[in-house]
Amino acid sequence: MIATPRLNGAGVRSGETGPPIDHPVTQPRLSLEEVRELLEEFLPGSGLWVREVSPRRVVVTAGPDGLETRPGGTLSGPAIFKALDLSAFLAVNAYAGRVVTGVLTHGSVNLLEAAEPGPLEVVIQVAKLGRRMAVTNGWVSDVDGRLIAVGTMQFALPSRQVRSLPAGPGAGPV
Repeated sequence: MIATPRLNGAGVRSGETGPPIDHPVTQPRLSLEEVRELLEEFLPGSGLWVREVSPRRVVVTAGPDGLETRPGGTLSGPAIFKALDLSAFLAVNAYAGRVVTGVLTHGSVNLLEAAEPGPLEVVIQVAKLGRRMAVTNGWVSDVDGRLIAVGTMQFALPSRQVRSLPAGPGAGPV
């Protein structure tokens, strides 16, 4: 298991592992199996594996397949961003219920260290979950447990009217 440095309220590492525990959104609506089914249905071949859906976080393993490298042999920034984005999307669905029409409206990722090719652990907390918006915080660690990236992703969620539409082509506005 890859350890993720814990950050205090000022964003400083405290030496403990795991994300902060003062997280307001605590109960997921989807089970681990339901999130895995969602991943397989909408993002097959993504190279992601959902390891945990708990009252405090969602943990996803990304790669190593599908994580592009750049010249020099390190993982590319876009590959890390993609892993964080897709993991956050899964977390929003885990906590809000199936909202596959939710879209990323803002993403901010700080790449802290170069990462060698290999699997990544992405830990996501849903910091804010409203009727029309969700905000997540994420931590990405490499196989050695080094924190390589942190990020915040904000998603626009569909209205209740749109959520009740049947899924599929021609199902209505997205």
